[in-house]
Amino acid sequence: MAILLLPVMISIFVYINSKTTLESEIHKANNSLLKQVREIMDNYFQSMERLNFEMTWNLQVQELLYSNKYTSFPNDYTYDLYRVSENFNLYNSTYLFVDLFYMYMADTNTVVLPGFIRSASYTYQTQHSNPFFSYEQWRSIVRHKDFKGFLPMMRIDVNGKIIKTAAYISTFRSDKDAPLATNVIMIDQSRILGAIQNVELFNKGRVLIVNRDNEVLISNSAEGLPSDFPYEQLASGSNFFYYKKGGERYEVQSIQSDRSGLKYVSMIPSSLYWQKAEHVRRLTYVSILISLLGGGLLTYIFLQKNYTPVRRLVQAFSGKANMSYGGEHNEFHFIEQAIGSTLNEMKQMMDQMKSQHQILRSNFIVRLLKGRVDGRLPVDESMTTFNITLLSDNFAVMLLYVEASAPFHDRIEGIDESEKLKLLQFIVGNVVEELADQHHHGYVTEVDQALVCLTNFSHKDAEELKEDLLRIAREAQTFLNTHYHIHLTLSLSSIHSGINGISKAYVEALDAMEYKLVMGSKEILSYAELHKADLEDAENAYYFPLQVEQQLINYVKAGDFVRSRETLDEIIRRNLNRTPISVAVARCLMLDLVSTMLKTISEIGAGQENFLFQNPKQIERLTSCETIQDMQQQLTELLMNVCEYTSAKSQQSIQQSRQQSLKKLMDRVTAFINENFHDPRLNISMIGNHFDMKPAYLSKLFKDHTGEGLLNFINKARVERAKHLIADRTKSLADVSRCAGFNELNTFIRIFRKYEGITPGRYKEMMEEKSE
Repeated sequence: MAILLLPVMISIFVYINSKTTLESEIHKANNSLLKQVREIMDNYFQSMERLNFEMTWNLQVQELLYSNKYTSFPNDYTYDLYRVSENFNLYNSTYLFVDLFYMYMADTNTVVLPGFIRSASYTYQTQHSNPFFSYEQWRSIVRHKDFKGFLPMMRIDVNGKIIKTAAYISTFRSDKDAPLATNVIMIDQSRILGAIQNVELFNKGRVLIVNRDNEVLISNSAEGLPSDFPYEQLASGSNFFYYKKGGERYEVQSIQSDRSGLKYVSMIPSSLYWQKAEHVRRLTYVSILISLLGGGLLTYIFLQKNYTPVRRLVQAFSGKANMSYGGEHNEFHFIEQAIGSTLNEMKQMMDQMKSQHQILRSNFIVRLLKGRVDGRLPVDESMTTFNITLLSDNFAVMLLYVEASAPFHDRIEGIDESEKLKLLQFIVGNVVEELADQHHHGYVTEVDQALVCLTNFSHKDAEELKEDLLRIAREAQTFLNTHYHIHLTLSLSSIHSGINGISKAYVEALDAMEYKLVMGSKEILSYAELHKADLEDAENAYYFPLQVEQQLINYVKAGDFVRSRETLDEIIRRNLNRTPISVAVARCLMLDLVSTMLKTISEIGAGQENFLFQNPKQIERLTSCETIQDMQQQLTELLMNVCEYTSAKSQQSIQQSRQQSLKKLMDRVTAFINENFHDPRLNISMIGNHFDMKPAYLSKLFKDHTGEGLLNFINKARVERAKHLIADRTKSLADVSRCAGFNELNTFIRIFRKYEGITPGRYKEMMEEKSE
């Protein structure tokens, strides 16, 4: 059916595209012809505008209209008017396309024609008189103020026949209600229509030239535009739309002239266009009918021919692929499902066999590494089963420890962390196996969440085998770091012979990896170089005497970070720069350093002020270090934080002590003032001398502490004492002033008024009134 419908769809597509293309080409041709007419007509109209320009700026016309000489010489006006008409004669030979032109003089109601001067009424009778164009209409046109443009008019030719014409009207500006003069330039419609008389489409349709006010200037039809014509669609620029009138559809094309502002409109019946498309339409219908009949017949024949083998295939699969065909499904869909089901089952079986083979192979290698070989099954047969080929009897084990792999995990997106870990292990295993397989055989497997490479060497010298093993480790470390940002720490065993030596090599690799604590991460740790059978007791000890420990504690408690760090670096350096200490001793050193740090922090503060209480993660990070280098970095960071803490706490204690001393001093100053305020000699200098301090400095301390000046405090104390003495009413104001410590009564009155707002005398009167 798809093959049957294909030619039908192609035919429809060809017809639609042909119709669209033909329509587009016709419109382009119509638009091109209309543009050609516009170019010809614009030349005519431009000639009219050029003639108007020459008439307007003619020197004699300018003198006639704007000269003041006729006030003194009125008789010259008729002569100058005649000269203008003679000049107009010259334009007749220059502008052959112009059929008639003249200038209407509004003041004298006369008309200047080439070689003639006539009255306005006579000019109308000889040039324009007809029932459809009255004298009043003509006069309103030529007397229209400030007008320039094209208008439709009628005129009488030399044979006395009334013909349609397009007139260009241009007035001369004036301050009066009418213009000074008006130029009228006309081209007959017959002259313009002669340019398009050979265009077939235009002859069968309408071609119109419309001015800015949508008035028809030129038309090849006696009828104008219909009254319901959509003028608003005659927009500026090129435009196309359909218009229906009397059951007939017209295709309207319009363009506007940029030079004259006129619109050129063509109205062509749509039936003229589609006469040419009718043949294409009939041919399309015939091709579709032939396609349907012939295609239907061929479809029936091929269906009958090809369905028989399909039915036999369905019968062959039915009941044999765990599926039964009941006749309700598509046969090809049933066959596809049957084959797909069979292939999926085969793939699952192969995947299971491959997965199980890999698991069994890894399990066999793990048993070899741990020395758990099953004696009931020969090792040679097991190796053959798992495609393990021995090159020699020499073996070594390489233990791979992957350091922090955040850069690798960050580069892989779209999968979860467990899948990223599997991918990382896959990459590391493949790289190590390929490097080992260059000259030997390597088998990587996972043992207790770590990657182990069992290496079987070719026949070489023992020293060469050690160098090869070290080379494989270096190349693997460099390649993974460069290409995948994976950092490895590797431990290498010694070379062992025989199957039983594999487990010994594995134990040696584990022991060598323990030295990561001492040697640091991203290293290659060789058991043969690191392990010493018998280390002396002196070598097993580590450097951290009591006096150094106490020195470190004192520096930390004093907040001296620089000396604390120097002491810690010296301890680490003296322990690591000699023959590597054993792993057990290294762990003791780490625990001892952590213990010292905890004791120091505990002595600094207790309770919620304790540094550990404020920084709970510090010790957790410190105890989780895997190498001494990591611990040194964490201890240095902790030392800096603790020293900053102790230094800040020391500063705080000093500040508190200073505040307490200052408060005691101010209390003594206040007590001294309260005891000696009645002494007239009491002032800032006397107080400074008494406390053995500079008066200005003592005054500043007092103001910073109390917020009040020292002299101000003395005066307030004296005023308060004076108020008590006045309330006693047994002393005069002079006695009160003297007892309060003032030398003069005026000074006492002034200061009393400053603090109490009233004089002492008024205060005394108020107290007496209150007691009465």
